Amino acid sequence: MKDKTGLTRVDVNEQNLQAIGFYEKLGFRKTGRSEKDSSGRNYPITHMSLP
Repeated sequence: MKDKTGLTRVDVNEQNLQAIGFYEKLGFRKTGRSEKDSSGRNYPITHMSLP
């Protein structure tokens, strides 16, 4: 399943609860977590995807 943008997966800073809530309203679900962002910085990331 895709949303209108064609996205099926997103990565969100886990401290950005507003963004996580936004994606959950679009149907995304939490699928995992990383301790560091894609640049290796200490910013925990929540991985989300559409079912």
